[in-house]
Amino acid sequence: MERTSHHPTIDQLIPLLRERDFDDLFERLTQGESSNGRFLLKMEIKRLCTPCRRVIDMRAYLGDECQLFEYQGIQHAMPPEAIALFHSQCYLYRDGYTLGVYEALQQWLKRQGHRAGQQQPEPSPRAQLEAKRVPFASYYSRSDERMHYSSQVLLKFNDGQRLFAKTSDISLSGTRVQIPFPLEHPPGEIIEVYFTGLEHDHPQEALHHPVHYQLLGHDERNGRHWLRLLKVASTPEFDAFLQQFIDSNKSRYRISVDYLLSAALTKGYEQYFLPRMSGLPLFFRGHANPRLDTVLRTENNQGILSDWRDEKNRDMLAGLFPPARMAALLAQPDNQKETLIYSFTHSVRSHIYFFSATREELDRSGLRALFFQVGARRSSWRVYRLLLEPCRPQEAEIASLLPHREPHPQDHLLHERVSQISHVGLLQPVDNELIRDDYLQYGATGHNANELQCFGHPVEVEPFEIETLYYLQLRSEPRYSHRTAVAVQQGEKSYLGWSRDISVQGLCLEMEQGVPCQRGEVLHIALPRLQALSKNMELRQLPYRVVGLNSNGTVLHLCIEGAAETHVGRQFFALLIESNLNKLKEVREGRRYRGYAKALRNLYAHHLFTHPFYINRLKQGPRVTAIAHAGAPRSLDALLAAQAEQEGNDNLTPLLAGERFKLLVQEPLRDRQREDTPLEQELYVALWQEKTGGWESDAMLLTAFPDAAARRAFVTQALTRGRFFSVRMMLSRTGRPDIHFIGNELDYIAKFAIHKAKQLEEELWSVIGLGELIDTTAATLAALGLSAPAAP
Repeated sequence: MERTSHHPTIDQLIPLLRERDFDDLFERLTQGESSNGRFLLKMEIKRLCTPCRRVIDMRAYLGDECQLFEYQGIQHAMPPEAIALFHSQCYLYRDGYTLGVYEALQQWLKRQGHRAGQQQPEPSPRAQLEAKRVPFASYYSRSDERMHYSSQVLLKFNDGQRLFAKTSDISLSGTRVQIPFPLEHPPGEIIEVYFTGLEHDHPQEALHHPVHYQLLGHDERNGRHWLRLLKVASTPEFDAFLQQFIDSNKSRYRISVDYLLSAALTKGYEQYFLPRMSGLPLFFRGHANPRLDTVLRTENNQGILSDWRDEKNRDMLAGLFPPARMAALLAQPDNQKETLIYSFTHSVRSHIYFFSATREELDRSGLRALFFQVGARRSSWRVYRLLLEPCRPQEAEIASLLPHREPHPQDHLLHERVSQISHVGLLQPVDNELIRDDYLQYGATGHNANELQCFGHPVEVEPFEIETLYYLQLRSEPRYSHRTAVAVQQGEKSYLGWSRDISVQGLCLEMEQGVPCQRGEVLHIALPRLQALSKNMELRQLPYRVVGLNSNGTVLHLCIEGAAETHVGRQFFALLIESNLNKLKEVREGRRYRGYAKALRNLYAHHLFTHPFYINRLKQGPRVTAIAHAGAPRSLDALLAAQAEQEGNDNLTPLLAGERFKLLVQEPLRDRQREDTPLEQELYVALWQEKTGGWESDAMLLTAFPDAAARRAFVTQALTRGRFFSVRMMLSRTGRPDIHFIGNELDYIAKFAIHKAKQLEEELWSVIGLGELIDTTAATLAALGLSAPAAP
């Protein structure tokens, strides 16, 4: 049978559906058809008029051209041209979304695909590395509900201009109003808003007076214009009326969950990164004389803490921040304080002594060459970038994003604890074995090594707290205190020690003497005393991988190496723990304040000092889709924005152009697991501006330079032409998203727009890789003895 959907008469009949005499028109236009033909035409028209609920999402085909819009409770994504076609088709089908509308849009999409394949050029390589910016902690300022409600208002501006407009949505904290034409008024201006429509429908005293709002910005889409307004004055009577109005009309007018959708997405991105950051977040108390109060431990920064434990396993990190050093740091003029810290350890008769100096301290003392000569030759040599900013207790925002959240009885204790925090910082390792010899270029000095005693740390330092930030669904297994003899074999050498705690997957050891090993190295252990408990398992030559150790190797953190299902050590400890749960004491993290780790997480999110980026799996393949930013400027902002094709976006062309995206991102992700430590790569980048005003860049991997002379030549030329950056890129494979962390927000969104909740989950599930961009420029230039580039 011939498909009636292609019958030319159909094309004539569809535009006539809105006519009252459609039946007469149908008879007239189908006079030449047989009875069977007329019947088939009627059935086809009936099919095309069937209501449709299918979502039309063209983002996989037309990408950034698409815009989100909603029609009859269904959210679609398509370009403006398709949106116009959608509305015109709905008009033809008597103002309804039907199968005919859906099929018309699918035909349009096919035609676009044909044109793209035949006529349109391939997207530019630069466009493939374009990414949106995700502002961390940008959602804390808004927590109230917005209701879609259209009502007339009168706007009165400072210059006397009056303008009638209509609200698009309203909330207790602000409103969005549609205006008939664009305005020139600047953001920040305070305007008066008269709610004339509400006043007409609800003649109450609170509506007789204007409400003051601050103009936040202008929006424009498809030729329509809006103003975003934030209420700035306290208006109790108006607030009470508006709250009651919103509560009583939730079932009548649609509640907007867009603010919560954006917040949940940002929180999801934050939760991918924050529990896995490589630097160590620091929290100081005392505005005038900051002292280290708390650090935030993650799965990837534990090595920093291990480096700062002494022979007694005491945490000595606070020795890095003596009062004089902190005072000099606070004296810097900028809001963000920063310096480089160089450190090493010296062991004498099993005692560990720590030494450190900042870049400025070495300059003042004249001992830079001596410090580098002594320190850079040692395995304990470390270089850190220390960043510091003042913070406000409000940034710890521990209340839920959801409206009407009841406070917890312990919240006031947490608020008191957080109010003691005055500064947020980051201790970021920036040393690299490939450039260690650069520190030795300064040559011999006439100084004696004993002169470095002035940089020695005291043997007693103030204690500080360690809070752990977990990726909630992937939290580590329980550990149990148990002391037993352990023999560790490294190659031909053996070392004796004792277990401190055990778990199914690993154990922590205290060694009688230091083991000269590195993180990632595989050791073999034997358990002589526990062997008596098992005749069926051979507890010797058990392979374990080092995941953490202190600076002299006397404390080792080990995890099983190899297939878990066949690992004898794992099988033995699983049986031992299961059989002795009533005897073993679980090692628990000390948590004096409920929610403290989350509060510190929120504080750090406001002061993000590096740039996480996210790789999503799209139909076209893996692509960097988002790069995170703090609210304040950061040192890599200029590099990321230089070659962006759209204002407000970032672009990774300076770092990943050409084959580098495939080499540094795409291929490594295929072979990595979520549990693997981040892959590190360092790039040298030259950035310069052409006479035309556009920016150009050139980059080389640190490993691609044949020698130090080639590196120095690249850096020198980059500084001559424009700017130089060295950037460390960390890359990890992500696992499943931590949906539990945003579960409350998802449940609330689903109440009003379940399709949006599903889209949010799909976007988070599409994230397959996580990167982190770390600025190592200052350390690179200092090692080469070169000056930092002048600020642009």
